[in-house]
Amino acid sequence: MLKESSQEPDWLEPLCRIALLYRTGSLSIRELFENAGPNLEDSEFVELVARTLAREPGLVAAWQQFSSDTRATPNPYLAGTQVGFIDSENERVRKRVAPSFATEIDACSVYIRDEAAWVLHRREPNWLDAG
Repeated sequence: MLKESSQEPDWLEPLCRIALLYRTGSLSIRELFENAGPNLEDSEFVELVARTLAREPGLVAAWQQFSSDTRATPNPYLAGTQVGFIDSENERVRKRVAPSFATEIDACSVYIRDEAAWVLHRREPNWLDAG
């Protein structure tokens, strides 16, 4: 479903604000993603998120902080222009890294997609298959 005024999906803005809302502690991360209801199958998902983040750069910082505060494994992570996935194998922590991104906005957009897919469906990032 699209917003009438901007022709952006109605899930886009709530999705991009999850890192800010999570800080309030009123809802779990799963509830926030479920409430946003992102369409992970949208072929423009990453581009739509990137445009929103470019308009509000403070959201990138919020997602960076959210990722830094996350200690659970397995889980996607974001560190500057690097996106990765941390899990464990045979009781050893394993950190796998996606190809590098040119900007923090690009990396954050992919991280948000990866985090949504993990939280909602326990689906590992699709870039892991390519590596």
